[in-house]
Amino acid sequence: MTNDDPLFISKDGEVWACWLNGKPAVNLGSEQNFWAAAEKLFDELHPVKKRDSESSGERDISTGDPLNSSLTIEETIERSEDRHEVTIIGRLYGADGSREVTICDLSTHGCRVQDHSFAKPGAIVTIKIGTIGPIRAVIRWRRDKFIGLKFEDPLYPSVLEHIRQKLSLR
Repeated sequence: MTNDDPLFISKDGEVWACWLNGKPAVNLGSEQNFWAAAEKLFDELHPVKKRDSESSGERDISTGDPLNSSLTIEETIERSEDRHEVTIIGRLYGADGSREVTICDLSTHGCRVQDHSFAKPGAIVTIKIGTIGPIRAVIRWRRDKFIGLKFEDPLYPSVLEHIRQKLSLR
């Protein structure tokens, strides 16, 4: 890190970019809007690799390169339904307390959540998706700063559609 690199600081619900070289701090707005914009930028800069399931080894369709052979739990789970891309600020409650999280995708049976804690797969949690919930779930997998949740009871399709239409920032 150099003096020209920004540091990001959260104060009173606002995110500020600050520099050690004396450059004035810049208010980047509310935490909620900042994380949604940061996630969108990250997704644009790091697109998800598509898989070629018909070949004997998994390969990136765009380059033909073999994908990482060390599969995570997330990668081996068969999905019975598509997940919908969303950006929703929620609250996750677990044994180690509660914290604000960003829900990144959602289906009737579960969701992917950006979570900076050390929660482990198998842990029972409760999540509030915007104003909906609490919803009991189990952590099915963890990779980097994301966890996958499986809901104890699936969402009704009408509730899922309401969340997508009314609560998502996308």
